[in-house]
Amino acid sequence: MESYLNNFLFTYFPHIALAVFWFGLITRFIVANKSIQANSTQLLAKKGVNKGSKLFHYGIIFVFFGHLTLFLPEEVYHRVMTTETKRLIALTLGTVFGIMAFIGMLMLLRRRITNERVRFASSFHDYFILLLLIIEAGLGLSSVVTTATAPVEEYAALGKWAQKIITFQPDAGALIAGHSLVYKLHITLGLIIFMLFPYTKLMHMIVLPVSYFFRTGYLLVRRRTPY
Repeated sequence: MESYLNNFLFTYFPHIALAVFWFGLITRFIVANKSIQANSTQLLAKKGVNKGSKLFHYGIIFVFFGHLTLFLPEEVYHRVMTTETKRLIALTLGTVFGIMAFIGMLMLLRRRITNERVRFASSFHDYFILLLLIIEAGLGLSSVVTTATAPVEEYAALGKWAQKIITFQPDAGALIAGHSLVYKLHITLGLIIFMLFPYTKLMHMIVLPVSYFFRTGYLLVRRRTPY
């Protein structure tokens, strides 16, 4: 039973998640592209939103791109660094940006809970996706100690697993069958979030202007029309 569950979660489930993700992404852009937005609560209460939001966005984007390095084959990155060096860089940057995202999300959650106006305007969906991301970030940060102390081969196996997934290899799950539970929970929850992504407000991150990160706020002024 354990072998079957491992095989399903880490061989077949990633492909299911990818299929749902791309279906949702394409249909959202074609059918409901005008709904791609994150309803701002800044007008309801400015306190805490700017700092928390930027910590979250900076952290989560850099963590996401950091995870993409798992798809680099060893023969590619070995031209410039060893697997041990790559693990050290991943641990350092992953911890820094992971903590940034985690703190940012906690600040945003606290604001939604403690500010009456924001709480009234928040939906179950707002809390649900935020809690999922907080748990996912917590699992990722919890795995740092395991990654740092485990043999480097275990870290390398994660990359080989990711590469087998995108090349549709039937034995992908076997590569991480013996890995720590925290890794498996982190991967499974990550895939669930990946599936939900196109159907949530997180979609706005794909079309978010880069200038967002450099703005400090703005004021709309309407010019009075002379009669």
